Amino acid sequence: MQKFSACAFVALFFIAGFAAAQKEAGPAAKIASLAWMKGYWVGEGYGGQVETVMGPAKAGVMLGHFRHMKPDGKPGFYEICAIEEFEGSLRFVIKHFHPNWVGWEEKDHALQARLTRLGKDEAVFGNMTLRKTGKDTLAIEIMITGQDGATRKETLKLKRQAL
Repeated sequence: MQKFSACAFVALFFIAGFAAAQKEAGPAAKIASLAWMKGYWVGEGYGGQVETVMGPAKAGVMLGHFRHMKPDGKPGFYEICAIEEFEGSLRFVIKHFHPNWVGWEEKDHALQARLTRLGKDEAVFGNMTLRKTGKDTLAIEIMITGQDGATRKETLKLKRQAL
Protein backbone atom coordinates (compact mmCIF):
# COMPACT_ATOMS: atom_id res chain seq x y z
CA MET A 1 0.00 0.00 0.00
CA GLN A 2 1.18 3.51 -0.78
CA LYS A 3 2.66 5.53 2.03
CA PHE A 4 0.58 8.56 2.73
CA SER A 5 0.00 11.35 5.15
CA ALA A 6 -3.26 10.47 6.88
CA CYS A 7 -3.67 14.08 7.88
CA ALA A 8 -3.29 15.36 4.33
CA PHE A 9 -5.66 13.06 2.50
CA VAL A 10 -8.25 12.84 5.24
CA ALA A 11 -8.25 16.62 5.56
CA LEU A 12 -8.68 16.98 1.80
CA PHE A 13 -11.53 14.46 1.89
CA PHE A 14 -13.40 16.36 4.52
CA ILE A 15 -12.78 19.80 3.08
CA ALA A 16 -13.89 18.81 -0.45
CA GLY A 17 -16.61 16.26 0.19
CA PHE A 18 -18.10 17.60 3.35
CA ALA A 19 -18.18 21.21 2.18
CA ALA A 20 -20.13 20.22 -0.94
CA ALA A 21 -22.55 18.08 1.06
CA GLN A 22 -23.42 20.91 3.46
CA LYS A 23 -25.26 22.97 0.86
CA GLU A 24 -27.94 20.47 -0.14
CA ALA A 25 -30.96 19.41 1.93
CA GLY A 26 -31.01 15.71 2.76
CA PRO A 27 -33.81 13.14 2.57
CA ALA A 28 -36.25 12.92 5.47
CA ALA A 29 -34.73 10.71 8.19
CA LYS A 30 -34.63 10.04 11.92
CA ILE A 31 -31.64 8.80 13.91
CA ALA A 32 -33.48 5.52 14.64
CA SER A 33 -32.85 4.51 11.00
CA LEU A 34 -29.14 4.13 11.87
CA ALA A 35 -29.60 2.11 15.08
CA TRP A 36 -27.59 -0.69 13.40
CA MET A 37 -24.47 1.51 13.72
CA LYS A 38 -24.45 1.19 17.52
CA GLY A 39 -21.52 -0.80 18.84
CA TYR A 40 -17.78 -1.34 18.94
CA TRP A 41 -16.30 -1.91 15.47
CA VAL A 42 -12.75 -3.12 14.73
CA GLY A 43 -10.98 -3.63 11.41
CA GLU A 44 -8.56 -2.32 8.82
CA GLY A 45 -8.23 0.88 6.85
CA TYR A 46 -5.91 3.79 6.05
CA GLY A 47 -3.03 1.30 5.88
CA GLY A 48 -3.40 0.21 9.51
CA GLN A 49 -5.87 -0.89 12.16
CA VAL A 50 -9.01 1.12 12.91
CA GLU A 51 -11.70 1.04 15.53
CA THR A 52 -14.79 3.04 16.19
CA VAL A 53 -17.48 3.11 18.84
CA MET A 54 -20.95 4.49 18.18
CA GLY A 55 -23.20 4.91 21.18
CA PRO A 56 -26.96 4.48 21.24
CA ALA A 57 -29.21 7.24 19.94
CA LYS A 58 -30.37 9.65 22.63
CA ALA A 59 -32.17 12.93 22.06
CA GLY A 60 -31.71 12.56 18.28
CA VAL A 61 -27.93 12.06 18.41
CA MET A 62 -25.49 9.12 18.21
CA LEU A 63 -22.04 10.01 19.57
CA GLY A 64 -18.90 8.17 18.61
CA HIS A 65 -15.14 8.12 18.41
CA PHE A 66 -12.58 6.66 16.03
CA ARG A 67 -8.94 5.61 16.33
CA HIS A 68 -6.42 4.84 13.59
CA MET A 69 -3.32 2.82 14.47
CA LYS A 70 -0.34 2.78 12.08
CA PRO A 71 1.27 -0.53 11.05
CA ASP A 72 3.99 0.05 13.68
CA GLY A 73 1.28 0.12 16.39
CA LYS A 74 1.55 3.85 17.05
CA PRO A 75 -1.52 6.09 16.93
CA GLY A 76 -2.22 7.73 13.57
CA PHE A 77 -5.12 10.05 14.43
CA TYR A 78 -8.36 10.24 16.41
CA GLU A 79 -11.85 11.51 15.68
CA ILE A 80 -14.85 12.50 17.75
CA CYS A 81 -18.06 12.38 15.75
CA ALA A 82 -21.83 12.51 15.89
CA ILE A 83 -24.71 11.59 13.65
CA GLU A 84 -27.57 13.88 14.52
CA GLU A 85 -31.05 14.82 13.43
CA PHE A 86 -30.88 18.13 11.58
CA GLU A 87 -33.57 20.02 9.67
CA GLY A 88 -35.74 16.91 9.20
CA SER A 89 -32.82 14.76 8.03
CA LEU A 90 -29.43 13.68 9.43
CA ARG A 91 -25.94 15.09 9.39
CA PHE A 92 -22.50 13.73 10.27
CA VAL A 93 -20.33 16.03 12.40
CA ILE A 94 -16.65 15.35 13.06
CA LYS A 95 -13.50 16.75 14.65
CA HIS A 96 -10.02 15.27 14.08
CA PHE A 97 -7.02 15.15 16.39
CA HIS A 98 -3.36 14.30 16.03
CA PRO A 99 -2.08 11.72 18.56
CA ASN A 100 -0.92 14.62 20.80
CA TRP A 101 -4.56 15.86 20.90
CA VAL A 102 -3.91 18.96 18.82
CA GLY A 103 -7.01 19.44 16.66
CA TRP A 104 -6.96 19.57 12.87
CA GLU A 105 -9.93 21.93 12.71
CA GLU A 106 -10.13 25.29 14.43
CA LYS A 107 -11.40 24.97 18.00
CA ASP A 108 -14.75 26.61 17.16
CA HIS A 109 -15.32 24.60 13.96
CA ALA A 110 -16.40 21.04 13.18
CA LEU A 111 -16.76 19.48 9.74
CA GLN A 112 -20.32 18.61 8.78
CA ALA A 113 -21.99 16.63 5.99
CA ARG A 114 -25.69 16.23 5.43
CA LEU A 115 -27.26 12.90 4.61
CA THR A 116 -27.52 12.58 0.83
CA ARG A 117 -28.98 9.06 0.55
CA LEU A 118 -30.52 6.58 2.98
CA GLY A 119 -31.34 2.90 2.47
CA LYS A 120 -32.22 0.03 4.83
CA ASP A 121 -28.54 -0.84 5.44
CA GLU A 122 -26.79 2.22 4.02
CA ALA A 123 -26.33 5.92 4.70
CA VAL A 124 -24.41 8.33 2.49
CA PHE A 125 -23.05 11.59 3.87
CA GLY A 126 -21.38 13.49 1.01
CA ASN A 127 -18.48 11.34 -0.16
CA MET A 128 -18.70 8.87 2.75
CA THR A 129 -20.88 5.75 2.66
CA LEU A 130 -21.71 3.71 5.77
CA ARG A 131 -22.89 0.25 4.68
CA LYS A 132 -24.00 -2.67 6.85
CA THR A 133 -22.61 -5.66 4.94
CA GLY A 134 -23.76 -8.39 7.34
CA LYS A 135 -25.25 -8.88 10.79
CA ASP A 136 -22.01 -7.75 12.44
CA THR A 137 -19.98 -6.29 9.57
CA LEU A 138 -19.67 -2.73 8.33
CA ALA A 139 -17.92 -1.08 5.40
CA ILE A 140 -17.12 2.63 5.39
CA GLU A 141 -16.26 3.84 1.91
CA ILE A 142 -14.68 7.26 1.49
CA MET A 143 -13.89 8.96 -1.80
CA ILE A 144 -10.64 10.85 -1.24
CA THR A 145 -9.16 13.52 -3.48
CA GLY A 146 -5.39 13.71 -3.03
CA GLN A 147 -3.12 16.71 -3.28
CA ASP A 148 -2.47 15.76 -6.93
CA GLY A 149 -6.20 15.98 -7.72
CA ALA A 150 -6.60 12.21 -8.23
CA THR A 151 -9.61 10.59 -6.54
CA ARG A 152 -9.54 7.15 -4.96
CA LYS A 153 -11.79 5.08 -2.73
CA GLU A 154 -10.63 4.11 0.76
CA THR A 155 -12.63 1.25 2.29
CA LEU A 156 -12.62 0.52 6.00
CA LYS A 157 -13.77 -3.04 6.71
CA LEU A 158 -15.04 -3.50 10.25
CA LYS A 159 -16.52 -6.23 12.45
CA ARG A 160 -18.66 -5.63 15.50
CA GLN A 161 -17.08 -6.91 18.71
CA ALA A 162 -17.98 -6.91 22.37
CA LEU A 163 -16.40 -4.18 24.47
